Amino acid sequence: MVNAQSLPPTVETSQTTDVVIVGSGPTGLMAAALLSRCGVRIRIFDKSEQQAHESRAFGVHAKSMELFLNMGLADEFLNRGLIPSGVQVFVDGEPVGGFNFDDIGRADTPYSFILMVPQWEIEAILVDDLRRLGVEVEHNVEVVGFDSTNEGVIVHAKDKTGASLEVRGTYLIGADGAHSIVRKTMGLSFEGAAYAQGFLLADCKIDWPLDYDHMKMFLRGRNLAVYLPLKGKEFGRIIAIKPMESDTAAPLESQGSSELPLEEVEQALREASGIDITLRDPVWTSRYRIHHRAVNRYVAGRVFVAGDAAHIHSPAGAQGMNTGLQDAANLVWKLVLVIKGKAPSRLLETYHSERWPIGQKILNYTDRLFTGISSQSGWVTSLRNKLIPIFATTLSRSGTIRAKAFHFLSQLGIRYHESEFVLDASSAEAPRAWREGLTAGRRAPNALFARNRDVFGLIQGYRFHVLALSRQPLSAEEIQSLTERLACLPKTIGIEIETHLIVHSLAGRDPRILQAESNQVFEAYGLSADIPQALFLIRPDGYIAFRADRLDIERLKEFIQRLSETHS
Repeated sequence: MVNAQSLPPTVETSQTTDVVIVGSGPTGLMAAALLSRCGVRIRIFDKSEQQAHESRAFGVHAKSMELFLNMGLADEFLNRGLIPSGVQVFVDGEPVGGFNFDDIGRADTPYSFILMVPQWEIEAILVDDLRRLGVEVEHNVEVVGFDSTNEGVIVHAKDKTGASLEVRGTYLIGADGAHSIVRKTMGLSFEGAAYAQGFLLADCKIDWPLDYDHMKMFLRGRNLAVYLPLKGKEFGRIIAIKPMESDTAAPLESQGSSELPLEEVEQALREASGIDITLRDPVWTSRYRIHHRAVNRYVAGRVFVAGDAAHIHSPAGAQGMNTGLQDAANLVWKLVLVIKGKAPSRLLETYHSERWPIGQKILNYTDRLFTGISSQSGWVTSLRNKLIPIFATTLSRSGTIRAKAFHFLSQLGIRYHESEFVLDASSAEAPRAWREGLTAGRRAPNALFARNRDVFGLIQGYRFHVLALSRQPLSAEEIQSLTERLACLPKTIGIEIETHLIVHSLAGRDPRILQAESNQVFEAYGLSADIPQALFLIRPDGYIAFRADRLDIERLKEFIQRLSETHS
């Protein structure tokens, strides 16, 4: 038996479920919500007494908002969140550059901003969503180990009284953070190191002569501080960097926080900003240290790790929580298909092959960015204080660079490569622009196809969607033939498949089609005079599983059948 701690002697009757989730942070809650939506039985355990009351993570990026839109939760996040007006940079107390989010330069998402939502609000929204689905987080339950078998996993836990609990699941997801017991019991490596810098943090009211709607970075000599608007004048977050006494060889156990006097944060902010500032009414203060680490594998048999259990980052770019949410979205639909016997178990290996490279890329990016910005070396900080204003000015003047930077930071640019389950069926003779454009594995973008109607309005719900597009006008006979062929596609493979036919029509409006009254959808999806028709299968996580440069419905049907072929 694989076990991390000694178990109490009395074990309750074994219980059975489909998936056991350890950890009720945003990643675990997201996995639970998506699995429950798909009719999968789950148990979700957390050793804490209750959900987080601190803001902790806070920045929700566009790709995560698109996922919440599909879940019907986007409006609730917008109701509870704050959209900053933009970013401002100050050096030696003087504004030197910045940009506004209302001119971000991208039209392929409804969420061209970063939404500031304290973590307790994020968790509250997801917990309420789970309750509507009939699921409760089981708090005060500490998982202490598990056994893996060919049929599933046996999870061992104990409650706050010390009584033991045994739960049998088909699969286990470890979303239990940086100190993950699931990761440790799996025997995965977690390579990385601690940063030399420590952080001083306060969520509090701020009295100063500046506005409360822009994110701000303050640079002054070696001093660096950041202001993040969370609730306008009610409270915001201050983060200041402070060198640590120890070296970067600190153990993982140093990942965490401790309280500190608000006056210490105030002094650090004054030194970085050069402005007379008063902090008061703290909601949360913390002195903490972070690491940058990642596992060597996301999958081991029937057990998976996600979120901070798989990767921990610097706070640069607000990538950590969003990466965990996308981990969950990538994994869940694959689990659902396999649990329901609609796909081969080897589909689950693509969770590692798709997400591990993304995790590494984001980790490397945040590490380089944070190291450069937070360095305490004299010549590096001097260079930093000169280069950041130049970069900020360039962003403010160039819509193209601004759009590219946002595309990366918002995780809209993530791409999965072709595999057995990601197929681009385009012909070799297709134009270069098509071959290098919106290929299979890329995120499906939003676009208008009629007044007040867009693609994201169609592809609601955590399910598969077929987009059949024809820029070439179709006659009534062609519409009839195409409708009949599309009707031959499966309606479900354990997760529902919905079909949408968007075309220019020679027969006017027709109940069988969505008449294209705008070419935006065709432009966004790469159709042109050379490629007048195309076919896409969009996965539940919003990525393109299949693409063809013609309405090759038979080829799509074969792909879906192979995806759901379970005998091999």
